[in-house]
Amino acid sequence: RSKHEEIELVSLEEFYKEAPPEISRPAITLSEPHQQTLARLDWELEQRKRLAEKYKECLTSKEKILKEIEVKKEYLSSLQPRLNSIMQ
Repeated sequence: RSKHEEIELVSLEEFYKEAPPEISRPAITLSEPHQQTLARLDWELEQRKRLAEKYKECLTSKEKILKEIEVKKEYLSSLQPRLNSIMQ
């Protein structure tokens, strides 16, 4: 048994529908199961790389938003003492 058999790949219909022709190569992969499996693994790798990049972008965005929230919290916490001094 091979390790790739443990990976849950997308269905064949979805693979041929979504994968670009340079990866899916239907002329070759439809008749050769080994080439089909290799192409599906390539597509899986491509998708995982894209998702990993999107994940990194989301983390960066999250960090930026958290920093903005922290700055706003500091501003709001400093606002109360100033308001108290104005009221006096």
